[in-house]
Formats: sequence, structure tokens, C-alpha cells
Amino acid sequence: MSLRDELLKAGLVSADKAKKLDSDGRKHDHQRKKNQALAAEDAARQAEARRQAEAEAARKREQDRRLNLEREAEKKQREWVARARQLIDSHRLNDSEAEILYNFLDSDGRWIRAIRVTPAQRKALAMGRLAIVRGNRNEFDFALIPRETALKLAEFVAERVLLLHPESSGDETEDE
Repeated sequence: MSLRDELLKAGLVSADKAKKLDSDGRKHDHQRKKNQALAAEDAARQAEARRQAEAEAARKREQDRRLNLEREAEKKQREWVARARQLIDSHRLNDSEAEILYNFLDSDGRWIRAIRVTPAQRKALAMGRLAIVRGNRNEFDFALIPRETALKLAEFVAERVLLLHPESSGDETEDE
């Protein structure tokens, strides 16, 4: 026998009062379970929001890292261009009095280009002591520079070196 039944039998509680207490107990249990479910849903929503915020922060960090890498690459490229310009301009051996046209292929191998050289420069080009590089002034600016400078230039902007023959001793006779 339950406590409710005993109280009813003893007459300490009326039947209506007992029903009301039962009903209130069920309502209270239902409300407690409902609150627990809501609390669990709320906790799940907060966890999801926290996960999304962390994912967004990670995405932003990755994007910032990529942007920094791109900026560093652009900065390095600008430094290389400036260094190449300085090397070419300071070691340029072009002679304004040169009259011999020296033909060579452009860097992509599609176009034949020409540069005016002196006979001594022509021989030095053939022996690999001089190189032809793309200058900075315009599309048709080609500079003659010493082999050592061309090798330095090839280390960081190889596309600028258009012609550099293997070095030879110059003992061979030329057919002219």
C-alpha cells in the first residue's frame, strides 16, 4: 500500500486533494523533463556555435597565412626585380658605336631578336664570356653583360638570361 492510500484510508487527506497532488506531481515531473531536454538542446546549440566560431577562426588564420605568404612572395619578387635591374644597369657593356647585328632566339624560342655588337663582343659572346639578358627599359632592351654577372642573375631571375654559351678557351679558329 502506498502512502497516498494510507493517508486516504486514515482520512487525513481528501480524494480530491490526493488527485490534485498526483496531477501536480506529474506536471512537475513533466516540466522537469522538459527543462532537461531544453537544457540539453541549449547546450548542443552552444557547442555547435562554439564549433562554428572555432572553424571560422581557423579558416581566417589560414586565409591570413596564405595572404602573408603571397605578400612575402611579391616582396621577394620586387626585390629580385630591383636587384636584377641594378646588376644589369651596372654591368651593361652595350656599345653605341657597334654595327654588327647579332641574332639570337628570344626566351620563349619563338622570335629571332638582334642586338648590335662590336667584333670583340661578338667573339666574346661566341666564347661564352658575355651573355645577352633582357633589360628593363622596354620589350626590345637587350643588354650585354659579363658571364659572372649573368650567372648571378640566373640564380634568381633565370628568365632574364636569354643567351649564355658554354665557356670555351677561344683557341678554335672561326670561319668567317
